[in-house]
Amino acid sequence: MLHYLKFTTFPFIAFAVLHTMFQGGAWMYSGIVALVLVVALGDLILPEDRTEPRFHQEWFLNLMLWLTLPILVWLTLLFSWGVAPTDVFGLDGFMKEWFGYDRLALQAETTPFQWFIGAVAGAFLYGAGGTNVGHELTHRTYSPRDMILGRWMLAFTGDASFAIEHVYGHHKNLGTPHDPATAQRGDNVYTFVFRSWLGGYASAWKLEKQRLAKFGQSVWNPVHSRMMRGNLMTLSIALSVYVIGGGWALALFWVMSAGGKTLLEIVNYMEHYGIVRRPEDKVEPRHSWNTNASVSTALLYALTRHSHHHAEADQEYWNLRCYRHAPMLPTGYLGTILLALVPPLYKRVMTPLLNHWDEHFATPAEKKLAIEASVKSGMKGLKSAQLGHVTQAHTNNAVSA
Repeated sequence: MLHYLKFTTFPFIAFAVLHTMFQGGAWMYSGIVALVLVVALGDLILPEDRTEPRFHQEWFLNLMLWLTLPILVWLTLLFSWGVAPTDVFGLDGFMKEWFGYDRLALQAETTPFQWFIGAVAGAFLYGAGGTNVGHELTHRTYSPRDMILGRWMLAFTGDASFAIEHVYGHHKNLGTPHDPATAQRGDNVYTFVFRSWLGGYASAWKLEKQRLAKFGQSVWNPVHSRMMRGNLMTLSIALSVYVIGGGWALALFWVMSAGGKTLLEIVNYMEHYGIVRRPEDKVEPRHSWNTNASVSTALLYALTRHSHHHAEADQEYWNLRCYRHAPMLPTGYLGTILLALVPPLYKRVMTPLLNHWDEHFATPAEKKLAIEASVKSGMKGLKSAQLGHVTQAHTNNAVSA
């Protein structure tokens, strides 16, 4: 039973955050504080989750995923209604009369900055819930229902294109220079986010254009184009937010949307940072950073078991194995995200891990790629970079002789 209950972590946290947002005022800070304390500290304190039970009630595990869409809708409507300048469809009068809830009074007690902090917590739910679950469901190419649900979840972060680029681009190109979602050694997370964001969208557009060209169809036609339908899905959500809450609600929606997308790109940054692979070689578990941190594994529906995910992309989250001998992140996902936001600290932590990867995981061909990547990065402490400089010096001496 506990193995099932752990996957209620996201719905439980989401409903708790939504409840605090109903209180307004200083309660808006509680969401982000609780997320950091519960997730980051929980990963540090609790033992790793290396369990691999057999699940039989798959309907329950799927239900946890499907609940994400109504949670995202509720969160978006709550923010839109919460900042609306007037009574929305008579809802304020109804809530005050029947439940004693004076939304306009609470709104007056909530500062713009408090709303912004609440939107940051909402961005976490957009990313950890919408993007993560959308990622899981859009891999299920055998289920039109799940793919549609997944694309709607991704639409909240303006990223329905992710269902194209991630499935048909990233999984093919990870660890190579052709993949915008693979961070190179020495990359700064802040520049990487924008490069991956734009590169991933451009790649998805190119892939969809190539697909439709085979049928003589235009990528601009939403009847056929998944790209255009995805853009219209996001636009429809934004328009609904504006109708309900006006310009301030729309601004907060874009904070949550852009924040959730940024969270995804930071996770992309972590998951393959500095790992190299030849394009012609098979993707293997060693080409992804893994973690079995307990809270991250439960909250993110085992996305943390990323090594197995890339080895068998069509596996449902409850079937992913812990791969305890795969390359490991220094801590859970949120803790590593916080590290990544401080680039000098992140590089210091990851340097010995990259040295270990080069020595214990890289093939002879990948060792050569690692040397080139390390020299190019300019990072201090990488043994492969030192080896590259020594090799270059010997070559130069031989040429001179």
